[in-house]
Amino acid sequence: MQNSKNEQLIDPPFEIQGSEQEKNRIVNMINQIAISETGKQTLEIASNAGYKLGMEFIFGCNGACSKEKKIIVLNPVSKDDVLIGVLAHETRHAGQFERGEYDASDDKRPRNETLKSNIMRTRAVEADAQATAVQILGEMMENGNEKPLIEFCRQPDNQFIGKAFSNALYEEGALYNGSARTAAFLAWYENKPIMKAYDQAYQVDMMEHREESGANKVDTYKKIETPEKIVKDLCLDNKGECYFKANPEVLGQGKFVEVDYEIQEKLDALMQRVPNNQTKLNAMKNLKSVGR
Repeated sequence: MQNSKNEQLIDPPFEIQGSEQEKNRIVNMINQIAISETGKQTLEIASNAGYKLGMEFIFGCNGACSKEKKIIVLNPVSKDDVLIGVLAHETRHAGQFERGEYDASDDKRPRNETLKSNIMRTRAVEADAQATAVQILGEMMENGNEKPLIEFCRQPDNQFIGKAFSNALYEEGALYNGSARTAAFLAWYENKPIMKAYDQAYQVDMMEHREESGANKVDTYKKIETPEKIVKDLCLDNKGECYFKANPEVLGQGKFVEVDYEIQEKLDALMQRVPNNQTKLNAMKNLKSVGR
């Protein structure tokens, strides 16, 4: 499916870094994704924003997106049918950043949202990126290229999403009316180890870094964000309309905000050490809503 002239079927094209072999691999992935309407738009939002693409050996993951450096990297060890889904996921992150989403891995950013708000938002960012990736792969399947979707569903971390998305497709029109994408979004929360890993990285690790540098003196943990706003900000389809078909309020309840016991203990300890007494009271009160 590679273009003979190695041209990208998107406008503007990405600047691609690396060897000729790596560039050829990435262009081939781009052109496969571009047969999907959602995929083409997702790629073009990232390329238009100036994101570059490349390959880099990354321990423990298949890809990454840097808001600061405006670069998306893919792990060359993984096969291309797997990396197509990764590229779709990471370019969705680039689009999120372009629409104003903050980088949860930025430990220089003050933590002024409540813990519950932080947890809801960082989880929803990942759920939307995965839901968009599988949406793109579903559209590719509709156009005759089913291999990337099959590979996505085979990945252990994606099994809940793949099953929910595939089951939703039995409903007529589900691929294009938001139902299948919503099912994939909600299924992301079924993977408890993944949620724990993200809570460790984006809550515990960031709070520890800010404590070590003394930057947590300015953190207030006061701002409350509603599930409705988070969904409105993140869950946008090709027309800029919300694809999320469930009641957004579910994202603020039950398993959607439950925190692993070990993570909860770490958060409790970090909150006990915040410098500002009023901040501590605000934060501890908010912790009750996310603890188990």
